[in-house]
Amino acid sequence: MFRVGIQLPHYPIELVVKAGIYADKAGFDSIFTPDHLVGIGLKNFYAYEAFSILGYLAGKTRATLGVCVSDVLRRNPAVVAQAASTIASMSGREFILGLGAGEGMNLLPFGIETKFLVSKLEEGVKIIRELLSGRVVSYEGKFFRMKDAFVPPSENVKIWVAGNSPKTMEITAKYADGWIPTATMGEKRYEENLKKIVRKHRKVEAGLFAYTVVAKSYDEAREMIEIPGKFIALLSPFRGEFLKKVGIDEKDLPPNILHFTFTKENVEKLLEVAKQIPFELVERRYFYGSPEDVAERMEKFVKAGVEHFVLTPLVRHNYYLECVRLIAEKVLPLIRED
Repeated sequence: MFRVGIQLPHYPIELVVKAGIYADKAGFDSIFTPDHLVGIGLKNFYAYEAFSILGYLAGKTRATLGVCVSDVLRRNPAVVAQAASTIASMSGREFILGLGAGEGMNLLPFGIETKFLVSKLEEGVKIIRELLSGRVVSYEGKFFRMKDAFVPPSENVKIWVAGNSPKTMEITAKYADGWIPTATMGEKRYEENLKKIVRKHRKVEAGLFAYTVVAKSYDEAREMIEIPGKFIALLSPFRGEFLKKVGIDEKDLPPNILHFTFTKENVEKLLEVAKQIPFELVERRYFYGSPEDVAERMEKFVKAGVEHFVLTPLVRHNYYLECVRLIAEKVLPLIRED
């Protein structure tokens, strides 16, 4: 059996809260917030604070709550562990703490270093796991140091590691309770990589993050996702794979998401490049189309081993709730009946 969760938008706060409560009533298994200082967008880049939102939703919902994803760069690992333990204790149920290496948009504008991101993630995950176990932690690492450190323990916090790279998958296999790559990996590679991650002596929940657009028809959904979909693809660290096919030199673009900052100039540059890219080169990165189209794509990933979807509507704010409604009322019945 698999679970299906919804990722809330960055902004505006009224929609964030309304969407969380609506998703819970609509029957989603989990509700996630992104943890950003800067939101991903084409015009508006605001983002509200993740754990504050989750603390509010803890008393308003029954679904599993989670963050997808946080990092150990803007907050000390002990602060991250404390926040996760607090939400788990407030809600009285499982809390999913997604952790990633970090992104330039949330670091560079605020003077936070972007060196050794994955190595810092690995140390941070190890520390957080120890702290949540209830141990008093003393740790001497390359990046973090602890002396007789502790936070309120919690068995309900599950650590997921995000990433499609070999190193983040290695961290997942060693320390995490779950894996949350993006759908850019494709079903075949997902299945192959999952086999490498899963070890017999420990359970790793197989998650999948997917930008999603559901509409009444394929054509309507295609029209909605084409521009934002190409923009998101151009932020990918792996964008060179498809840029070569259209003769674009990656060096002529703003940096990828690891060092990208959301300025009007950078966004306009990527949107100009997006016009040169056929959507067919990047469309498999997304779940989009009619309810039947999206259900069919999700079923392929279920066969590849996915146990927990995190669907992120890649739509305008005024269509967000309608997209969530279509997923709940039209997509979920199709995949759950199978």
